[in-house]
Order: sequence, then C-alpha cells, then structure tokens
Amino acid sequence: MVGKKIAHYEIVAELGQGGMGVVYEAKDTVLERTVALKFLPAMFSRDEDAKKRFIHEARAVSALDHPNIAVVHEIGGVETDEMFIAMAHYKGQTLEDIIADGPVDLDDAVKYTLETALGLSEAHRKGIIHRDIKPGNIMVTESGLLKILDFGLAKVSDVTMTMGAMSLGTLAYMSPEQAKGQAVDNRTDLWALGVVLYEMLAGRRPFDGPYDAAILYSAANEEHTSVQDWRAEIPAHLVQIVDKLLQKQPDQRYQSAEELVTDLEEMSAPATPALRTEIVEAVEIPSTEEAVVPVEVTYVPNTFWKRAPFIAIVIFGLGTTVWALMDGSDSENVEAVEVVLDREAAQRHVDDGIDRLSSGQLSLALASFEKAMRADSTLASAWSSLSAVHYQLNNFDESIRSADRAIALESNNTGAYYNRGLSLAENGDLDGATRSLEAAVRLNPSFTQAYSAWGDILIEDGRSLEALEVLELGAQNAEPALVFIIYKNQGKAHMELQQYEDAINYLEASYTEKPDWPETVMLLARAYDATGDREKATPLWEEYLSLETDPSKRAAARARVRQ
Repeated sequence: MVGKKIAHYEIVAELGQGGMGVVYEAKDTVLERTVALKFLPAMFSRDEDAKKRFIHEARAVSALDHPNIAVVHEIGGVETDEMFIAMAHYKGQTLEDIIADGPVDLDDAVKYTLETALGLSEAHRKGIIHRDIKPGNIMVTESGLLKILDFGLAKVSDVTMTMGAMSLGTLAYMSPEQAKGQAVDNRTDLWALGVVLYEMLAGRRPFDGPYDAAILYSAANEEHTSVQDWRAEIPAHLVQIVDKLLQKQPDQRYQSAEELVTDLEEMSAPATPALRTEIVEAVEIPSTEEAVVPVEVTYVPNTFWKRAPFIAIVIFGLGTTVWALMDGSDSENVEAVEVVLDREAAQRHVDDGIDRLSSGQLSLALASFEKAMRADSTLASAWSSLSAVHYQLNNFDESIRSADRAIALESNNTGAYYNRGLSLAENGDLDGATRSLEAAVRLNPSFTQAYSAWGDILIEDGRSLEALEVLELGAQNAEPALVFIIYKNQGKAHMELQQYEDAINYLEASYTEKPDWPETVMLLARAYDATGDREKATPLWEEYLSLETDPSKRAAARARVRQ
C-alpha cells in the first residue's frame, strides 16, 4: 500500500493496525496536508454488514466537533474495495507511550483524564459511544492538546449493529457488561477511562491476568487494589474518583462524563497563575461594571478568522475576561436567565478559565467557564468568556448565544458586541456583523480591532469605499501597537479598487510597523505584482512563504513565485 495513490491521497507509511482497519500516513495532494487514512480490510469491505459499520462510523465521528476529538475530514472509496476514512494526523505521544516510562505526574494524569472526559461528554451528547478507550487511543499532541483517536468502534445509539463483543474493545479496558456481551452505554467508556486513570497513577492496570479469560474474570468479579497502595501521595479525592469509575455495576459509577468533569475540576489547579497576576497588575481595575479597558493583545497568526487575527485580553467589570475573536447574534428573544447567588465562586472560575485560555488550554477553559455559570448564571463575564472559547473552537452559533447572554446582562459590553460581529460574519450575516461592530466602536471609540474587522467585512462585501471611511476613523483613534492592522486593511481596500500605488503606501506603512504579519507581506507582494515590479514582489513572496503556516495558502504563493 505504501507509495500507492488512492483518490487524491498518496500513501506515505503505515501507522498501525486494528480489528477494524489499517491506518496509514498519507499526503493530501489537493490541500497539501498530512492526514491519517484508515482502511477497512478488503475482506470486510466486501461484507455489507461490515461496510455499513464502517460508513456509520465515519458519519458519526464526522458529526463530532470538539478540541479533544480527532478530526474526520471525509470518507472515500465507498463504491470500491478500498474504503477509507481521512482523519487529521497528529504528532505527539499516546498515553501508552507516556505510561511506558512509568507512572504519570499527578497533575498531568488529572489533566489528561479531564480532557478525555470533556471529549467523551461531547460524543455522548451526540449518542456516540467510543467503546475502545485505552491509552493507545488517547494522544497528547506536540502542542499539549489531548485528542481521542479512532472512534472505530463507535456505536450510534439509534443504529443496531451486531458483532461479537469479544472483538470490540481491548480486553484489559473492557467494562464487565461489555465483556459479557451485554448492552453498553456511555458508562462503559467511563469504566475504560477509569482503567486508564488507574494505569497512569499506578503504572499498572487494576485488572490483569496471564490469559484473556483471567483478565475478564478479574474485571467482572474481583475488587481492584486501591491505587493509593501503589502510590501513597495520591490524594483521597482522586482515589474516590478512581473507585467510582471502576464500580462493577454501571448504576454505581459516574452516570455521565459531565459528572466526572465536575469532580476532576476540583483536582485541577489554574494553569498559569503568574500570567493572571501580571495582567491584573497591568491596569487599574475600573470601579464600575460597565467599563471595558483593553489591556494587552497577543498576536496568534493563522488561528482565527481571516478578518480578525488576534486575541484581545481585556479587563471587564470587576473581573478579568479574555476576548478571542468571537461573537453572537442579535439579542432578541434571549432566554430568561436563571439567578444563582454565588458570585464569588463564579468569578473565581472565570479567572481560572482565563488563565487556561491564555495558555491555549481550550478544553480546560471551557470547563471553567461552564462551571462559573453553574455558580452564577447572571455573571456577564462568564458568558462573554464562554463566547470567546466557542469562537476559537469554531462553534459560532454557541458563541453567538453566549455573547447574546452577556449583552442581555450588560448592555454596554463592548467585547461582546465585537465578538458578535465576528461570529455573525463567519455565519454569513455581514449586515448584522457590521451593526455589531459599529456598536462596539460607538461604545469604545478607540477600539482599533473593531474598526479593522468592520472595514475588512465591508471590503469582503465589495464596499471598499465605505471601508476606507471606516478605516480612516479607526486610524485617527488607533492604539499605536495596533495601527498596523488599520494600515493593512486600508491597503487591501485600495487593492480592491485597483489603486495600487495607494495600496503600496499603506501596506509599506503596515509592514514597517509589523514586518512579520503574513497577510501584510502577501498583500504587498500582490500589489507589486500588479504594478509589474517583480524585483520587489518575488522576495516578498519568498518572505511570505517563510511566515505562512497554512498549506493551501503556501501552495498558492509558491505558484505565484514560479510564474
């Protein structure tokens, strides 16, 4: 198979084999990205029941959208004997690799279990059971984000499929009911996660034996040795979590992944308390809940919406909130807000979430903000922070709903209007987006990011002259550190109007302010190309290639260089 081309994929190397298929590393020749291709063995692809299972697997997993679940791109070869699922290819270590070096650090073990539980929670809400949770199917990427791999044994709740229970799942991680061939539900995944957690903590499994039957008997009938007997420093609360996950009877375990998440959160400390202190000390916190004061902007290329490429960290009200390029929709018909009276606890969870968001731990941040709202659902900063996370996760509808809640609670929430505008744009509502961004700058006339996004949306909508008017206002009130994004979009507007000399002037000004911003470099290269100045354009295209990380954009740039 290695070296073969299937559809638009070139097979590079074999990654592994399982009962439901072989997985290869492959190159997507269209989008120029590396993927993992999982093939159904030929003997199964000719079996209609197995083919149905494979197709249902792909469809079920493709519906999952969560940072802790591996991404499925497509299913192919349905009409041939070479059926495959194209999945994202991640670099990192599986928990199997990590555990091979011995017991895992306590904080890391809690973090990995929490992120796995968050991913399972999303799958279970969609009626999908993994059925093969084990260390080899859980990866920690090079960036530190945990991914649940291979929902190859997933079962959609409304689809009946038959296969011997002994072929589904790995014996050492099978729940008692699964091993007996009984009906399974989401609690089977929680049992398996309990085994994984035990193994991370103790460096050994809770149930084992010299042969398959012995392992199954032990899991079904014998009590596990307390994990604390293997590692005395494990706190009592964590021991209780392990014991509850490994209850023989499903109704005595955690009944949902959400319950497990709640308990694990109490074991998880804020990720970067030092950053929180640094941000809070950077400004004087306003005395009113209405004030919004931008504190710091962190630039993260190629992470967010094309028209708003950065995260703004702001001080909001009496607590700190992170605004990531996100948004909501119009605030009509907002549901009634339940009043819960633990504002102090809610703010503490918001602060923890901000620390986690600042360090890129999206799943942990999401869990903290959701817990904040359970403590006090009237805290606007919790809703706006939740909106920020959902934007980064590309959950634009959820981001919109959360921003709406924030605005319903605090009508002059500048950050929420900004987020709303961005998400509405992502959903194709450009008019709604511009109205929201206009509201943001009306509330905060120096809100440079909002002017830039507003102008960019107008450009995308073919209204470049209007965009120039908006951007000129933004330039007059711009924060010095952010003026480059105004110059960039002024240059972009002139490009659309084919006013190339004006475009070059603004783009050169943006480039001078921030020479490592990929879009500015690309636009400037295009402007020089348009004037026929290849001598200046070519090195800019080469510079752009060194800055841009998106494979499809790099491919287009290489084509321009070769012309």
